[in-house]
Amino acid sequence: MSNSEVKKFSWGILGTGGIAQAFAADLSHLPDHAIAAVGSRTLSAAQAFSESYPGSVAYGSYQELVESDVDAIYIATPHTFHAEHALLALNAGKPVLCEKPFTINAGQARSVVDLARSKNLPLLEAIWTRFLPHIHLMQHIIERGDLGEILTVSADHGQYLPREKAARLWEPALGGGALLDLGIYSITLAHLVLGAPEKIISDVTKTDEGVDLQTSMIFHYQNGAQAILTCTMANRTAITATIAGSKARLELDASFYAPTSMRLITRDGDVTEYPNTYIGHGLREEAVEFARMVRAGEIESPLMPHSRSIEIMELMDSVRREHGVIYPGE
Repeated sequence: MSNSEVKKFSWGILGTGGIAQAFAADLSHLPDHAIAAVGSRTLSAAQAFSESYPGSVAYGSYQELVESDVDAIYIATPHTFHAEHALLALNAGKPVLCEKPFTINAGQARSVVDLARSKNLPLLEAIWTRFLPHIHLMQHIIERGDLGEILTVSADHGQYLPREKAARLWEPALGGGALLDLGIYSITLAHLVLGAPEKIISDVTKTDEGVDLQTSMIFHYQNGAQAILTCTMANRTAITATIAGSKARLELDASFYAPTSMRLITRDGDVTEYPNTYIGHGLREEAVEFARMVRAGEIESPLMPHSRSIEIMELMDSVRREHGVIYPGE
């Protein structure tokens, strides 16, 4: 079979909000991927979405979507529905790429992972940062030893997201707050570089509704390393990150979690620039890795194994629990 005859990887999109639209649009850069079906709570919403993707089928229920003939389901509903919809798709025998946060707590994450493993189905958290080219380059620089021993990681992610602009982030019933939506990027970066911390010191400012408006964390590691991580939906911050070692530091420009430029600065002040040449949003990179998994018959990715998704959920659970940020049903 020639390259032109290779069957396109067909996606079923579960949910029609902003992230689903961004994901679908970025797939246009991949000639071997296609939006085959869209599911929403209402047929009209699904039809409005599918109009942008000729040949795709609109469904007025999630059940109909997961029973359709697609290669995988991409889950793009609000946080508190991730586990429910992942289980729905897995029970229908479909591989699942689930938006971050994987679920709203580690218990839910384990239940989803357990079902995927029992059914031998591919499952991946769509934490898109993990699959981006500049993050691969960052890892290569670290593994090459250019930074020396890494003892400090800092990452901040602040967006101005008032209620009138992002109502779901203010609702406990939808898993709102800065930590699960924004802070997960800072935590993911620190976890990728330093692993799981030995101790966490944190502080939270809560909204009247009880979700975290902003959260600051210091992760302490056994070797003395620290990660200083912040997130807020009260204002826009620099959204940069720095990884500092005994030989040099790596500065990731805004927005550090998206395709961006970087620079390596040695102790002596020598600078190596890594410009951003990426075209497009970047969400397609997680789709590429997931399609590879499905075609290879792998149920988890070495880039984002299930254990890492669960461990990051556990870290966020710990911070929320300490400050009384509890979601309905927990």
